[in-house]
This record gives sequence, structure tokens and C-alpha cells, in this order.
Amino acid sequence: MKTPFISGEKLYLRGLEKDDLNGNMFDWAHDSEVTHYMYMGLMPNSLDLMTEEYDRLVRSDKDVVFAIVDKKTDAHIGNVGLYAINWLYRSAEYRIVIGEKDYWNKGYGTEAAALVIDYGFNKLNLNKIWLGVNEENPGAVKSYIKAGFQKEGVLREEIYRNGKYYNAVRMSILRDEFYGKKA
Repeated sequence: MKTPFISGEKLYLRGLEKDDLNGNMFDWAHDSEVTHYMYMGLMPNSLDLMTEEYDRLVRSDKDVVFAIVDKKTDAHIGNVGLYAINWLYRSAEYRIVIGEKDYWNKGYGTEAAALVIDYGFNKLNLNKIWLGVNEENPGAVKSYIKAGFQKEGVLREEIYRNGKYYNAVRMSILRDEFYGKKA
């Protein structure tokens, strides 16, 4: 087990490491099932591009990205993070990918969301965490609602994938809502 930064019931979150680029993470971006509803996967990936993005992320003061790791197997199953952190407005964008399909629909995404949301509010002093999700990805929308996110609106034909335009649902959670929900 590598050193956990945040630990949950089924998983732990740790910093993304350069070694992770050599694992299954590279394949996730090329898996059409994993990226079906996402921006990721629109262009071919390369180890050089992933290394550049990794280097940018670890130096950034506006992005915090974690590896999602299964506690039982120590397998790196996905990534989750807060992006475009606005320290003045105390807000950030939430993003997640569970790249290992064996872990889909088993609560890992919801647990990772709860851990990252708590981290964002409790450690980073954020007030709002928001996301955009493809309207036709009901599993993701359901998971975000379960984690406490609320729908704010719909961005019409925001995403072009799979030969068509999709609406994106804008969702967010506020600090008071999250801690009120947990009480």
C-alpha cells in the first residue's frame, strides 16, 4: 500500500505519481466505453502528452488530483480531483474517472466524491464545488445526486461526442448543503 492521503471505507486517495502513467491509466483515455460521455478520449493520447499534463498538474496551485485506490487490492482504479480552483471565489470544478470497469456501479465514485468534497470544504476552505456531466449519462448524474450535488441548469448541445451533440447538466454543492446533509 502506498501512503494514503485520505482514507475511506473501500478506497483511499493518494497523490498521483509519475509511475501511474505507466499503468492502466494510459489505456483509460483510449477506451471508448470509459470515455463515451467525456471530453477525454477525443484525441489520441501519448505518454509524452500524459507526462506533460502530469508535470503541469503537480506544479499547479489551481488543481488537486488524486489517484483512487482500492483498499483491498491496492489497485489504481481511477482519478478524482478539484480543478480550476478559484481562491478568491472559493470554488472549484470536480472531475472523476473510474477507468477500471470492474469497479463501476459499486459505490466507488460516490465514496470518492464524498472524500474529495469534504477535503475541498474542510481543508481548502472552498464554498462551492461544481461539475458538468453529460445529460445522457444517468449513472453519473445519479451518483452526483447521491453525493449531494444539485442540478443548476442545462447547457444545451454543449458536448459533441459519438457523432452527435449532448446537453450538459451543470451541478453544484455548497459547503452548508454538504455539512447539513451529513448531520
